[in-house]
Amino acid sequence: MYSTTGIILKKYPAGEADAVFSIYTKDYGKIRALAQGVKKEEAKLKGHLEIYNLTNIGFVLGKNGERLTQAVVAYAWPNIRKSWRKISCIAYVIELVDKYCLVGQHDESLWKLIVSSLLELEKMNYISELPAYKEFITKFESDFLHVLGYSGEKDFRILGEKPVAKPFGLR
Repeated sequence: MYSTTGIILKKYPAGEADAVFSIYTKDYGKIRALAQGVKKEEAKLKGHLEIYNLTNIGFVLGKNGERLTQAVVAYAWPNIRKSWRKISCIAYVIELVDKYCLVGQHDESLWKLIVSSLLELEKMNYISELPAYKEFITKFESDFLHVLGYSGEKDFRILGEKPVAKPFGLR
């Protein structure tokens, strides 16, 4: 069994009661792990696997990939969840990480960037003006491209795909 801390990026339905979670972990990079029975009302993992949560997870390697066996929320970003602008920013950051990071590619500097950026967003004042959020997004994009090895680039079109749409009002 493997244990680590991760940020829940996305949830994909998988059958009637199961779901597959995309998680960026501290020790293993991005993983996709099945959570069996997580949609059931009495599921023990249910509340711990909310999108954006920083969660301590346990998983095993099965014949069809990783399977989650444990999950406990470490931090749920309560101040981010109280502000629609902050929610827009975290959604954008998480979408970039999920889209441009490959499964199984561990990168300590990327983990530190993600966590430090979310902590920064969590600490931002509720009444911060729009330019503060734009500055946060611009800085994250630049740092993210740098960590991915695209130093000096300012646009995700360098990656050859349609870029992730920026949050409304922050374009």
